[in-house]
Amino acid sequence: MLETLIAGLYILVSPLGLVMIVFLLAGVFFALRWQKLGTGSLLGAVLMLLLVTSEPFGRLLLMPLEGRYQALEISEEVADVRWVVVLGSHASDASDQPATTRLSGVAALRLMEGLRLHRQLPESTLILSGGVAFSGAPSATVMSRAALDLGADPDRLLTHPGPRNTYEEAVKLRETLGDEPFILVTSASHMLRSMALSEAQGLNAIPAPTVWRTRGSRGDPRRFLPSSTGLAMSERAFHEYVGITWAWLRGEI
Repeated sequence: MLETLIAGLYILVSPLGLVMIVFLLAGVFFALRWQKLGTGSLLGAVLMLLLVTSEPFGRLLLMPLEGRYQALEISEEVADVRWVVVLGSHASDASDQPATTRLSGVAALRLMEGLRLHRQLPESTLILSGGVAFSGAPSATVMSRAALDLGADPDRLLTHPGPRNTYEEAVKLRETLGDEPFILVTSASHMLRSMALSEAQGLNAIPAPTVWRTRGSRGDPRRFLPSSTGLAMSERAFHEYVGITWAWLRGEI
């Protein structure tokens, strides 16, 4: 029940949710014959829609999130780390399909980065984390099957399919690893919140971000036009800022 309420609240404060609220307000104002307010609200909604579907605006929102940490390369400083943790994302529940095709694009890229680092650390164990938030299958389970299909050693795999969100993932990692150092793999935009939640649990996480959305395509003039790419960037940024605020309000960070 609480998860459903949170999802509903997030829809209201997402970019498209806010645009729809202003559109609805415009309709109410016109119905009440408040023409100036209706016209102003309608224009405001159109401008908001153009803004949140603009790639430069989405990039501006994401850069403070994605710019905090750099990609991790194995060096002497992390050569003795025994754990590589990959945080989950959505996975389809279409059990008749290969596991590699059931992962969302984000989940697949996180897994690829985790496997890359894991294979460079011969003594490491790969922990795949993530349960079901609202729908789909536990991402940890699907990622583990995909990892096995890609040649991972089953004796060096561990899954955490129970946690439904990043906070629960951090709590579970605390139970498993204590304060032992580990490499944390997640999306670059998600890393700031993940690290804050990990630090609040007393975890010793080494950030290894992947899935950057703000890199590339800067020379393409089409980025100034409204697009689904721009909207996806804005949605991703809003999701993280709302998530950070929610975690702070709940005392999780």
